[in-house]
Amino acid sequence: MELAAEKGFPTKIQPFVIQAPLGFMSLTCYSCGCCDNRVNFTALISSRQGLPLVRRQISSGSRSDCKRKRPASRKTSQQAFARQMALDPTPHVDGVSLKPFHQNFGVLVEGLDLNNPLSSEQQELLLHAMTQHHLLLFRGAHIDAKAQQRLLQYFPHDRQAVEEQRFNNAFFQPRIPNAPLLALRAHNVKLTEHEGLSEEQLKKADLGGESFRSSRLWHMDLSDDRLVPEVSAMYMVQPAGSGLDDTLFASTEQMFDDLDEETQQKILPLRTVNQKATEFIDGRVVLNKAGTRRLDDMESKLKMTAERGIPTKIQPFVIQDPATGKRSILVSVQRMMHFEGMSQKDSQDLLETILAMGTDDSKIYRHEWQPNDFVIWANRKLIHSASVGESWMAAADKSRLYHLVFLDTKEPIQSAVPG
Repeated sequence: MELAAEKGFPTKIQPFVIQAPLGFMSLTCYSCGCCDNRVNFTALISSRQGLPLVRRQISSGSRSDCKRKRPASRKTSQQAFARQMALDPTPHVDGVSLKPFHQNFGVLVEGLDLNNPLSSEQQELLLHAMTQHHLLLFRGAHIDAKAQQRLLQYFPHDRQAVEEQRFNNAFFQPRIPNAPLLALRAHNVKLTEHEGLSEEQLKKADLGGESFRSSRLWHMDLSDDRLVPEVSAMYMVQPAGSGLDDTLFASTEQMFDDLDEETQQKILPLRTVNQKATEFIDGRVVLNKAGTRRLDDMESKLKMTAERGIPTKIQPFVIQDPATGKRSILVSVQRMMHFEGMSQKDSQDLLETILAMGTDDSKIYRHEWQPNDFVIWANRKLIHSASVGESWMAAADKSRLYHLVFLDTKEPIQSAVPG
């Protein structure tokens, strides 16, 4: 360096960490995802939508070994990072354990103090765990509403929508005053106060017992929305108990993967015709015992909604994660009327066949709620339902109180078929 100075060669000053317009930060070298060799460095990368900086250790390899001769686009580098998150082993954080409890998804998270802000390493751990396991369980978390909201905001979300309280499920009322991201839901609960809500406000949350019966169906939250929530969550304050209000989960990634190739190719281009309003016209949705097929007169209800000028919504049946390339099925039984260009009977037959295979007992995780359980899941990759069978009939007069979140996102779904 002294020699260069003597010869008059100037030095150049550059920032070590750079920021792209979308909020990603990285070093000027990165894992491009195009080959097996990856540059060995510790990068400071900000996950999308305003999350704090997290530290990443990329595995070994030499920069000169990289086969890529041209720089990747910003989008490519972001997707490469997301792929890396999905494929890398979950980082180790002292005192925190992750215990998988189902063959296809789900991990029990222990050792985190959720009542206080998490460190960047702990946040990264949760992002990895969600990417790899799709469902996080915090058993008996015992945290207040404000801490619940803070934890959820560590995950990718539309920060502006949350700050402005433009929630995708704003129709759920009331909201928790000091944590408005959380909607309060209740069945047969008579309280005079909860999280700053008055007795009069709490009456708006009481759904009675009928909602127990109508929840017995397989669905994704807001599956007919352009911005289907990527993350949903429930914090159980007071469960009905005795397994009466269990929630069932199944993987729609696994559901697609388990289909034979012929069926996969058949359903890839399918699009669903959805109509939320038919759930509430001329009585509620009637389903078979397994919650996989509608039995009510959908044709008449669809005609009635058309006469009232209520539009249907078209969605791809199979979507694809742009970061990992994994395909999954997007559907809610109560909102899907039929496949585009297919009769309602043929549509229901096909859907029931796929769901019956994908929700076989061996593929379901049944969560038996305990007080203060906090469950956060990937809404675009898991389908869920209330307990099937007669238990819901027995639970109709039981008390239940919980906080519910559909985390707002800026990321639209991506069809598995281009265009």
